[in-house]
Amino acid sequence: MVQTHLLRRLRPVAVALVAALAASASVILILGALQNNNDSDVILDEPGEFQEPGIGTNAPIEGTPLRHAIVSDLDGQEINTVSLRDVGRPMLINFWFSNCQPCKREMPALQAAFEKYADRVTFVGINTQDSAKVTQAFAQDLGVTYQLWRDPNGEMLVANGISIFPTTLFVSADGTIIKQVSGELTTAAITAALLAMGIS
Repeated sequence: MVQTHLLRRLRPVAVALVAALAASASVILILGALQNNNDSDVILDEPGEFQEPGIGTNAPIEGTPLRHAIVSDLDGQEINTVSLRDVGRPMLINFWFSNCQPCKREMPALQAAFEKYADRVTFVGINTQDSAKVTQAFAQDLGVTYQLWRDPNGEMLVANGISIFPTTLFVSADGTIIKQVSGELTTAAITAALLAMGIS
């Protein structure tokens, strides 16, 4: 009889305790949800809205000599890039590949500059990914007539710290890299860079 009376008295206390615990858990969950939905947080989930970590950047090589590497012409003949420094005239060296849309867009500007400055500046396009056949076909489609070489092993890229395409190096007659441009070039930008090197 005493036990039954005690249980009747404890039952409301137990129910109240369970209810209090449930209410506390609910408050914790609600506060956590509010904290996670803080308006100051920015969630970028659309393609093109954010930059992946580790995106490459070119080494800062302006003011340094063009580095030694072995590349090849479209016939497969090896070329030592040190030979570029021996021509005794300024150079424009453009790193590109066929699936790079900015590379493709800037090629007419490079070709126009070549036609204007060919007697004073050596122009070289260095393809970093395509076969000789694809390189040649692509150049023919775009009417490119300046020298095209291949860097199939990435030796020239590594030697000069190139990791962005397109990248263009403006090199003085003694082989010093005067200007390094990452990204698409325009005719005006090419003209300005060459003018800064004393070529008009």
